[in-house]
Amino acid sequence: MSREAPANEPPPTPGSPPRAPSPREYTWILVVAALMGVPVAFAAAAFMSLSSWLTTLVWTTLPDSAGWAAPPWWYVLVVPTAAGLLVVAAMRLPGGGGEPAVAGIGLHPLTPVQLVSAMLAALASLAMGLVLGPEAPLTALGLTAGLVATRALRAGSPGGQLLVVAGAFAAISTVFGGPLPSALLLFELVALSGTVPSVSLGQALVPGFLASGTAALVFTGVAHWPGVAETVMQLPPLPDYPTVRPVDVLWCMLVAVVAGVVAAGARRAAQEVSARTARRAPIIVLCAAGLAVGALAVFFRSVTGQPVDLVLFSGEPALPQIVAESSAGVLALLVLVKGIAYALSLGAGFRGGPTFPAVALGVAVGVLASVVLPGLDLTPAVIAGLAAAASAALRLSFFGALLAALLAGSTGVETVPIAVIASVIGWLAATALQQRTTRRRSDPAPAG
Repeated sequence: MSREAPANEPPPTPGSPPRAPSPREYTWILVVAALMGVPVAFAAAAFMSLSSWLTTLVWTTLPDSAGWAAPPWWYVLVVPTAAGLLVVAAMRLPGGGGEPAVAGIGLHPLTPVQLVSAMLAALASLAMGLVLGPEAPLTALGLTAGLVATRALRAGSPGGQLLVVAGAFAAISTVFGGPLPSALLLFELVALSGTVPSVSLGQALVPGFLASGTAALVFTGVAHWPGVAETVMQLPPLPDYPTVRPVDVLWCMLVAVVAGVVAAGARRAAQEVSARTARRAPIIVLCAAGLAVGALAVFFRSVTGQPVDLVLFSGEPALPQIVAESSAGVLALLVLVKGIAYALSLGAGFRGGPTFPAVALGVAVGVLASVVLPGLDLTPAVIAGLAAAASAALRLSFFGALLAALLAGSTGVETVPIAVIASVIGWLAATALQQRTTRRRSDPAPAG
């Protein structure tokens, strides 16, 4: 696995692409990838447990110790604002606090020293209520693990690239409930980014798939750690859906359009926020955005009487309450307010992932549709909203469908075709919005 070519092969010519690994090298890559899944799973579980502990400390333990039944309005404003200060502090460390959330899930590894600042910034963002998920920092954790393995084994290209990507597969499998959705997510990302151009996509996928499998095995043994189970993406039990009905298919297409527009619109608004604030001091932008997110949560609580948790955070812990909600007004306001908070959290420069809040928004759209649309069952509506929102947020159509199908479980086997259709509709909504934005930017300004 060194950078040197075997003796019976001519040296590569300058400017030529890296050679593909030999069968022997590829076998070693698979062995290392399988072993790497073990420490990555422990590290990911530790990160999730620490994030959950900090969240409980800030939002439950401290308010309880002060004798508050719920965090007062000023506390809800202060905590996300303080998160902006902590992220700015992390940005001044080596690594700059990692990539901002608006960049999405990246595949560029950080060194261990750089990873520290990224993890600190992500912990501050996630634990203090910003509307982001843990998948981006976990991916960064896995990429760094792959980089460490590459350097320790002196693996050259493309073997080192395969190990780096395998680390990301292993880490992200812990939060998406197993190797299948994580493998498909990163497979689509690798295909779009060309991270390992000298090997086939199949060769690029297998080491990561294997690493995610061993990580998932190890993760089952540490899922009882405090806070870990609450961080893994999962749906509450949904009503059985024995057969697909034409009325559900038609209504779910509308649900997919709305969920796709909501998720893609929030991502587009985040990009606009990022572009308009790029020249401003990060401390002003982050603190102002944190204050605005807190204000949105306070507003939602004052109008609906519901807890601020529905607006703050990634949305995963609140899914049971969202699915059980029967008020159309509460659900509609939640989609609006959480969508704005999501866009601000993404665009202002906080650290985290875009997938979890998009899923929560999609689920809320689906539940709202089941309340207001005649004859629409809850289960297909939730699955359609989830699939469309996930695909629109990441612009990865296959991932949204598979994630929705797996999260539905045995109660929603018949919803798989609906998930596929909704995922494509969500992807089309995101693509259309992106193309419209591109055309608007390219149009010449009217003459004055």
